[in-house]
Amino acid sequence: MPDVGRVRRRVVAMVPERAKDRLRRALGRGPAPRPHARLAIRHDAGLIHYSGEFRDPVRVVALVVRPASRLDQVAVRLEQPASARFEFTLDPVQLWELGGRAAGRFDLFVEVEGSGTKRSELRLGRFDHTDTAAALDRIELEGAASPFGEQVHAWTHVTDQGNVSVRYAAEPIRRFEVEGTRLDVGPRGIATELLLKTFSRPASDIRLSLQWRFSGSTQEIPVQIVERDATATHGLYEYAISFDLMPDAVSDDEREGIIDPHLIMDLSGFDLPVRVPFAEKSFRHFRLRDLPVPTTGGGHVDQWVPYLTFRAKRLAFWSERFTVDNHRYLRRVSRWAWLMTPLRPFSGIWLVGEVPYKAQDNGFALFRWIRRNHPERRAYYVIDADSPDRDKVEPFGQVVTARSREHIRYTALASRFVGSHHAEYLHASRSPRLARHARGLRVFLQHGVTGMKNVRLNYGRLHMQEMPPDRVVVNSAAERQIFIEDLDFFPSQVAVTGFARYDSLFEGEPQVQRRLLVMPTWRDWLTSRESVLTSTYLANWLEFLNDPRIQGLQQQGVEILMVMHPNLRALVDDLPLEGISIAPRDADVQELIRTSAALVTDYSSVAWDAAFLRRPVFFFRFDDAVLTGARTPFVDAATELPGPIAHRAADLAAEVATSAESGFAMNDLYARRAAKYLELPTSGYGERNYEMVRTADGLSTRLLRLRNQRWVRDAFKRFRAGPHYYRAMSLMFRFGSLLPRRDIAVFESDRGNAYGGSPRALFERLHERGTSLDLWYVNNSTLRVPPGTHKVFRLTPRYFWTLSRAKYWVFNQNVHDLCQRPRGTHYLQTWHGTPLKRMQNDVPVMYGRADDYHAKAQELVDRWSSLVSPSPYATEAFRSAFGFTGPIIESGYPGNDVFHTVKGAQRARETRLRLGLAEDRTVVLYAPTFRDDGRAAGAKGAWAHDMALDLGRFAERLGKNVTLLVRLHPLVKFAWPKDLDASIVNVSKYPDTQDLLLVADALITDYSSIMFDYAQRGRPIISYVYDLEHYRDDLRGFYVDLEEIAPGPVLRTSDEVIDAVASLPELETRYADRLAAFRERFGGLEDGHAADRVIDEVFSESERGAIPD
Repeated sequence: MPDVGRVRRRVVAMVPERAKDRLRRALGRGPAPRPHARLAIRHDAGLIHYSGEFRDPVRVVALVVRPASRLDQVAVRLEQPASARFEFTLDPVQLWELGGRAAGRFDLFVEVEGSGTKRSELRLGRFDHTDTAAALDRIELEGAASPFGEQVHAWTHVTDQGNVSVRYAAEPIRRFEVEGTRLDVGPRGIATELLLKTFSRPASDIRLSLQWRFSGSTQEIPVQIVERDATATHGLYEYAISFDLMPDAVSDDEREGIIDPHLIMDLSGFDLPVRVPFAEKSFRHFRLRDLPVPTTGGGHVDQWVPYLTFRAKRLAFWSERFTVDNHRYLRRVSRWAWLMTPLRPFSGIWLVGEVPYKAQDNGFALFRWIRRNHPERRAYYVIDADSPDRDKVEPFGQVVTARSREHIRYTALASRFVGSHHAEYLHASRSPRLARHARGLRVFLQHGVTGMKNVRLNYGRLHMQEMPPDRVVVNSAAERQIFIEDLDFFPSQVAVTGFARYDSLFEGEPQVQRRLLVMPTWRDWLTSRESVLTSTYLANWLEFLNDPRIQGLQQQGVEILMVMHPNLRALVDDLPLEGISIAPRDADVQELIRTSAALVTDYSSVAWDAAFLRRPVFFFRFDDAVLTGARTPFVDAATELPGPIAHRAADLAAEVATSAESGFAMNDLYARRAAKYLELPTSGYGERNYEMVRTADGLSTRLLRLRNQRWVRDAFKRFRAGPHYYRAMSLMFRFGSLLPRRDIAVFESDRGNAYGGSPRALFERLHERGTSLDLWYVNNSTLRVPPGTHKVFRLTPRYFWTLSRAKYWVFNQNVHDLCQRPRGTHYLQTWHGTPLKRMQNDVPVMYGRADDYHAKAQELVDRWSSLVSPSPYATEAFRSAFGFTGPIIESGYPGNDVFHTVKGAQRARETRLRLGLAEDRTVVLYAPTFRDDGRAAGAKGAWAHDMALDLGRFAERLGKNVTLLVRLHPLVKFAWPKDLDASIVNVSKYPDTQDLLLVADALITDYSSIMFDYAQRGRPIISYVYDLEHYRDDLRGFYVDLEEIAPGPVLRTSDEVIDAVASLPELETRYADRLAAFRERFGGLEDGHAADRVIDEVFSESERGAIPD
């Protein structure tokens, strides 16, 4: 029976849009005809000309240009006599000057009048006929540059909705959308039809390319292209593309691997061809199937299995090679594998392994232990026929060749899949036809300690593309917490047994050679040969390896041996590695670690193995800045890594050379850090792993396995994103609120996005005092909380349940709307700064907020039990702004205690290490607040930011000796360029502002409360207030006169700020008295003991613990 939905989509796709509109209007189902008749835009002699026509009775009287981030403001207004036809000429240079020479977007409107005299504004765009062909080139702006030093041009931009804007940027917006309209899988391949949208930029020379990762092989598929008339689609470009995805026979020399399909095209406004991948939604209406492709020799078939990449969610293919007979057998087994389901529990078959080409890790170690101690167990090792490690496995027997008939059959029969990687590596095929019948329990042995890389998308239970494991092996309680708190596993799923290969790691006393082992790990954003060869990743490692000090170690008898990641090994012939030895592909990495004197790595888990053996480990973290947000590692580099960290090749070479002179001895501090992740005795690992695998099955495992099913996880994600989730959480919260209070205190900073401020100070101080309370911190990052405390992600079911039962809430922002404070719960509001700008009730009209803003804000304030204030000045402002009538604890800010204690120096050192700040560099923090009238276009609850400080100029003048840390307000959405100067560091995602203040030698801010906190350090504060009058008179207003009380210079231009930073010592002397007066007035209570005062005031004597000596 035909698929009715597919037939309907095909029929609808064949009907032209204009015909659809006419049909809808004829049936009375569509909108009334629009008055927008035609629009033509052209660039000529540096000007932009707009001409067009509206239908009667609409008449145009003016063109209005507004900044996209501040639509209430008018940048330019051009008038004409009222007419249905219009012609306007816009000078983009003048508009650039009026916009403050800031990169960004201006939206165009036309002021019109109808049959009466009433006027209104319409967005310029969405005309029935729109001609932008003469407006595609850029308009040069002499001397125009972005705050980052990029050359800025003016571009005509048509938004996704077909509206016209003028955009100032280095290049036009690169935006694409690929949607499948037909997908038929048959014996001749996959007949495919696509709709490619390139939006405001036309494309040419479009072709389909298939690229084999890292080998660099490519194959182009012929395509047929039909360009749709852009004038009829509001100036947006669309292309209908069709092709048959039946590649030519693949060379027998091409190995199994991953194939990335792309559309490649020339795009207007870009010098180089553009590659467009296929996103997840491109084929969301279709079920992708595997595709058999013959090889040139005729003796094999490469089965291409479609999948989505784990991070970018792009379409790719796994290429799996079978003999022709085995591929035919795979098809038969896949069809009848359901008949094997009753046999699986009785088969006793375990498929054990790693990735099919090797046997070097926990999979092989456990298999070897089983064959030696339990030969009766039907455990089989899966390995390629041509694997260099096969000779190691063969003597133990029960070896299964990957992709063989036996492997295919055992995939359907196995009761356990036990591997050091995803269980799919142990399957004969990733094809869903077979994989859905591979229902044995999955045991993840790991291939190293988890922590130094963020593997949430790879191995997170709710995020991984594959089916999650039923059991996970870890090495310590600390690592177990990572799997439970950050990777969403249930406690019963995570077993602390240690790694099976550690039996041999700690076996005997190895003969240590004078060898430096170098093992860089991979970066998942390097997806092609070209991207690797041109990457900073490769450049940094080559700089280190070719450093004269490293080269000189060879004259001292030190061998430099590099173990290449498999993805890098294919490029070894292209790399200048003078005097560097390359380990063979089949080298036993663990044995190399055992017999090497020291190790250099970046994020590889082998660092822990070396550290457990007390070998010095050196970390090369040149790209730490990339590892923020979703990429932030689980282990804090500054406080937990078992070795020194270097961010520059020269510094790393110096560290290694110094250690070599002392005989490569490990520091005791790093040995203690390593011990935290190795808790078990140094023997018995194989036996513990075997018993865990043997006893893994049970009712609880089966129930949890149901929750791990893809359809269950997808259903929960849809529920989590839908409207019923918060209704359910509200009911659960209300139920929990009715139950007796538990001795729980919940702390939250900046809606779970930070670990800092007063909540952090109180949390840590209560822990230090030995409180009897159960402490929970709300945080959405990879934060590791102190032992004995807990972390919870915000807005999860556990979050709402814990809040509903807690005795104390300690927040510095308001709690979520649905969380009414239960009876018996004390809600301590610490707030997040001393107010300069007026807030809430003191701002009669809050710009950019809903009409009921004040009422909602007051309702949230009424939930507070008590409020912390840093000074009498703040107390008065809080009473006025919040209308809070409850007790205010005037204690100073607990978050500022760190500026007055010995902890401050330690945290400063750790922060410098995390950020890669050399001790000899001056550090300046730039922390502006947001502007209420700067709502980000298209971003709910976010504000845009005009980077008024010229960062390019700053780096040019001061970058040699000064590092500028830029921290934007949490509400700000800002597009950072990919290639920032090394002296400019984006720290907007750093979890604690106080840490940044500890390392800053000076502060640049505007109206932010951060200046009151930083005053405690007695360092220069520069107020950069380029829009002082507008902010003071139109937006917020102040509680005090900023120019009168400012603790440092009040400056209006970027050049003045840069000049001030260039003379910090003079600045510090000149404003010392003003800073002291400012500090006394607004922070006179700060003495390092505010946290103790708050704890003694809020918590009962039995809960607060004792102040440590």
